[in-house]
Amino acid sequence: MKVMSRWGKNVNLKSPLQEYPRMQLQRGSYTNLNGRWEYQITDTNQIPQGNNWKPINVPFPLGSQLSGSDEILLPGKVLWYKKQFSYKPGEYHTYLNFEAVDQQCIVYLNGIEVGRHIGGYEPFGFDVSSYIKYQNALLVKCTDPSDTGEYTYGKQKIQHGGMWYTPISGIWQTVWLEDIPLHGVHALKITPNYDRQTVYLEMEGDFNHATITISAAGKMIYHEMTAEMRNEIFIEDMHPWALEDPFLYDLYIETEDDIVKSYFGMRCFTCEKDGKGYPRFCLNHKPVFLSGVLDQGYTPEGNLTYPDDEMMIYDIQKVKELGFNMIRKHVKVESRRWYYHADRLGMLVMQDMPNGGQPSKLTTLYLPHLNITRMNDQKQKHLGRCDDWSKKAYYDELNAMIHNLYNVVSIFAWVPFNEGWGQFDSAKVTKHIQLMDLTRFVDSASGWHDQGAGDFYSRHVYFHTYTNPQNHEKRMAILSEFGGYSYLILGHSLAQKLYGYKKFTDKLKLNTAIRKLYEDSIIRNIPKGLTACVFTQLTDVEDECNGIMTADREIVKLDEKRIRNLNQRCMRRLKK
Repeated sequence: MKVMSRWGKNVNLKSPLQEYPRMQLQRGSYTNLNGRWEYQITDTNQIPQGNNWKPINVPFPLGSQLSGSDEILLPGKVLWYKKQFSYKPGEYHTYLNFEAVDQQCIVYLNGIEVGRHIGGYEPFGFDVSSYIKYQNALLVKCTDPSDTGEYTYGKQKIQHGGMWYTPISGIWQTVWLEDIPLHGVHALKITPNYDRQTVYLEMEGDFNHATITISAAGKMIYHEMTAEMRNEIFIEDMHPWALEDPFLYDLYIETEDDIVKSYFGMRCFTCEKDGKGYPRFCLNHKPVFLSGVLDQGYTPEGNLTYPDDEMMIYDIQKVKELGFNMIRKHVKVESRRWYYHADRLGMLVMQDMPNGGQPSKLTTLYLPHLNITRMNDQKQKHLGRCDDWSKKAYYDELNAMIHNLYNVVSIFAWVPFNEGWGQFDSAKVTKHIQLMDLTRFVDSASGWHDQGAGDFYSRHVYFHTYTNPQNHEKRMAILSEFGGYSYLILGHSLAQKLYGYKKFTDKLKLNTAIRKLYEDSIIRNIPKGLTACVFTQLTDVEDECNGIMTADREIVKLDEKRIRNLNQRCMRRLKK
């Protein structure tokens, strides 16, 4: 059965997803290469054959409806892409950028290898100035062991079904070109310090001086030239970034021959005790109860790829309209534009690291439901990540994720491990993240196999009523997953075999059960120290029909007024 959203039905496959992808380091040079490419699949030691090429729509991943292909890349096979394009090389350096390719790739331009990359969730690029011409032939070689390999793969499995989804491979985010001047800005790290009313800028590039300009709502508030690569700037009459007022400052950096645009928000995330001594999440030193939804980031027609920028906006706005104030982006790194929309719309984000390794179903799926939830994660053979090479690969991809998303205003926490999938040495990993980023929290081991590290006492509870722990004075208590109630609406979801933790065939009973779930597990526990909850989940995904919305986003299965009221009750409960 095929299901397609309104955005998927209206996408222009000749030129999809044309928006500028890197909103926190924009420059005027931009050439989008999305659209019609060609592909073929070969054995490992084969090269592409001239008569075997088939059309594919980039950046929609192999196997998705919008890609135009129904194939899946199996381990031991190679996926090849090719694209012919025209370009007018200038006097500047030309970079070829890929927002994401799953999972390993080698890139050739005009018959010459220009670079390699490993990891399916982060953007990368290569300087192709020495190879690009007026007429160009681009060739990309991809391999993807999916869940049989050592790298991160999220919730994709070759043998998919239930809580595991159809695997995607190859190019799945925008491909684009840009020209960077000789004295270009190559990287920018932005750290707001709310309490000092300053923003700290760290720039990288080959320039001798830069003029920094900051504006607020179109009015210039700072304009200075500097020869320093690190600058701390005082923000006079600071306008904070808040959920109800997500104010963003515009930032411009001009060098000898380059101009880039960025943005930032002035906010801080702290843990502060309330009058009863319970640790609470605070935004700008004000306690906030975090009522969130789990978001897998899947669409029925593009799998991991949104068909249109407006669909990303719709998802975030709908979450906000329903009274939620947080999204947990679950074992997926989203496109950079998604985070930009979260920043400007005022939605807090809890960011998961995509899982990897080879998790044992016994230790990660079944034993926790028998209340065996504190396994020592230094015994990696039980949790799916045994060798040093696999651990190094994890750190490489973790570092890339944090580096890529560091400037995002809305992200308040990193989640390195979920339910023990590929978990190892989580206390050490948590310290590593904290050294990289002093401004955010870490949910060290979401769900179970907690080692006492990080900022949260984080539990997943699906099969019984949640009770707030009594011994969490040092860490914030969060119910980081709950719910999972399934209700199938035929024609709007992709389920082959309905999966869920509790199944309903009556919409009224579904809504009544969710109201009772919030009252029994959430609302009554907030005065006892519960500081956050994450409802599973935002949309239906394949067999998982436990979404607030159907997979095509056409139907909100829950009563919108009622769920908004429940969220408002949660917020009010914190204040009592």
